Amino acid sequence: MTLVLGASSAVAAPVTEEWTGSSPYFSQTSASGGTARAVSATGANDGKALELRLNARPGAGPGRGVEISSNSATYQYGTYGTRIKTADCTGLGRVGVVTGTFTYSTDHSDANGNGLPDNDEIDVEVLCAQPNVVWLTLWTDYNDANAAVRKISRAIDMRTGRVLYNCYVEQLGGDCRPEQAGENSPASVTPVPGFDSSTQFRTFMFDWQANRVTFWSYDNNGNKITLWDYSGPTARIPHKPSAFMQNVWHTGDWDPLDGPAHDQPQVAVPAFVDSTTLPR
Repeated sequence: MTLVLGASSAVAAPVTEEWTGSSPYFSQTSASGGTARAVSATGANDGKALELRLNARPGAGPGRGVEISSNSATYQYGTYGTRIKTADCTGLGRVGVVTGTFTYSTDHSDANGNGLPDNDEIDVEVLCAQPNVVWLTLWTDYNDANAAVRKISRAIDMRTGRVLYNCYVEQLGGDCRPEQAGENSPASVTPVPGFDSSTQFRTFMFDWQANRVTFWSYDNNGNKITLWDYSGPTARIPHKPSAFMQNVWHTGDWDPLDGPAHDQPQVAVPAFVDSTTLPR
């Protein structure tokens, strides 16, 4: 499905999609769980945004949400990002809804030879029950049959600047493996008072290189904040060419850090993407 949504000038790298006309870069890849359309949006830099609206009572899992993907799945090292207002679940109880921005490779071979299907992915995610916390994850492997993984995740409370979680696991729900040099930097980040990504447009960026992945955002005055400067073992960094994607979906089993939030939303829940940045 081709979106009749925003286009930006493609004169230099990286490209920023402003979501104001027809898109040469992205298409909607999952429509069963919601709709993607251009709308007027207060707080958007140009007054327009891409609305990713998750339907009421969706099934659980990313494939039952609403999603867009870059038309090319050959993006690799470079700068990615989004300016986004994540899904707002205010007044809906403890519902499980995730807003995600991520690279993803569809090649699930075992190129790294560790006996697991490759799952190259770089994530920026927010659970709507905890809109002050940003989750950042590097995946290299995942076996759906037994939940064996190779991934490292970091969770940051943006209001306090405290790193709540920084952990490499080899099994979903498993214990953290020993920390390696370069995996937990910085130890804390600059606090952003009043941070709520569901009520304010916020920018999240990352630069992906073969030996480093650096994530950043901005404070209330527009100053750059480094969220994670990962320079640990390169085997824990994704390397495969990927698509760049954004989605909203219902999770029934991923707990935020302040307790369970698994309920199915009974009303439609939208997120708003003001702009999307990807390499040339």
